[in-house]
Amino acid sequence: MPERRDDHLVGITVIWVGLLAFIAWGYVFQTPPGGPYTDFMRKAFAVLLAVVVPSVSALILVSWVLVLRQRRR
Repeated sequence: MPERRDDHLVGITVIWVGLLAFIAWGYVFQTPPGGPYTDFMRKAFAVLLAVVVPSVSALILVSWVLVLRQRRR
């Protein structure tokens, strides 16, 4: 049985969703801030996530749109 061309994209999407769930789980159950350094690192991590998560999610979404358009042809 030949593999579909978008199997790799399905795998990447599943891994991305799992990674987001893992990060959310860790963020919700983190220890409370212990001082100014810990508070700064928590805020820096939140800012990094605010940039990375939407960017990678948009890239995956665009990839899916392109794959599904090619499939209709």
